[in-house]
Amino acid sequence: MISVRMEGKFYVATDPVTNVADQGATEEEAVERLKKGLEEHYQILMEKARKN
Repeated sequence: MISVRMEGKFYVATDPVTNVADQGATEEEAVERLKKGLEEHYQILMEKARKN
Protein backbone atom coordinates (compact mmCIF):
# COMPACT_ATOMS: atom_id res chain seq x y z
CA MET A 1 0.00 0.00 0.00
CA ILE A 2 1.39 3.39 -0.95
CA SER A 3 1.27 6.50 1.18
CA VAL A 4 0.45 9.98 -0.10
CA ARG A 5 1.23 13.08 1.90
CA MET A 6 1.44 16.81 1.32
CA GLU A 7 4.93 18.35 1.44
CA GLY A 8 4.92 22.07 0.81
CA LYS A 9 3.05 22.69 -2.44
CA PHE A 10 3.30 19.10 -3.69
CA TYR A 11 1.84 15.69 -2.93
CA VAL A 12 4.39 12.94 -2.44
CA ALA A 13 3.46 9.31 -3.12
CA THR A 14 5.76 6.66 -1.63
CA ASP A 15 5.90 2.89 -1.87
CA PRO A 16 7.22 1.72 1.53
CA VAL A 17 8.37 -1.65 0.18
CA THR A 18 10.76 -0.26 -2.43
CA ASN A 19 11.18 3.23 -1.00
CA VAL A 20 10.43 4.63 -4.48
CA ALA A 21 8.72 8.01 -4.34
CA ASP A 22 7.49 10.70 -6.71
CA GLN A 23 5.58 13.95 -6.46
CA GLY A 24 2.87 15.87 -8.26
CA ALA A 25 0.63 18.90 -8.01
CA THR A 26 -2.32 16.61 -7.18
CA GLU A 27 -2.62 13.27 -5.40
CA GLU A 28 -3.57 11.63 -8.69
CA GLU A 29 -0.52 13.04 -10.47
CA ALA A 30 1.79 11.89 -7.68
CA VAL A 31 0.35 8.36 -7.81
CA GLU A 32 0.58 8.18 -11.62
CA ARG A 33 4.19 9.33 -11.53
CA LEU A 34 4.94 6.81 -8.78
CA LYS A 35 3.49 4.02 -10.93
CA LYS A 36 5.86 4.96 -13.76
CA GLY A 37 8.77 5.09 -11.32
CA LEU A 38 7.91 1.66 -9.97
CA GLU A 39 7.75 0.22 -13.48
CA GLU A 40 11.23 1.58 -14.18
CA HIS A 41 12.48 0.29 -10.84
CA TYR A 42 11.27 -3.24 -11.56
CA GLN A 43 12.62 -3.15 -15.14
CA ILE A 44 16.07 -2.34 -13.76
CA LEU A 45 15.79 -5.16 -11.22
CA MET A 46 14.78 -7.62 -13.96
CA GLU A 47 17.72 -6.54 -16.13
CA LYS A 48 20.12 -7.05 -13.22
CA ALA A 49 18.60 -10.46 -12.46
CA ARG A 50 19.07 -11.57 -16.10
CA LYS A 51 22.74 -10.57 -15.97
CA ASN A 52 23.32 -12.68 -12.89
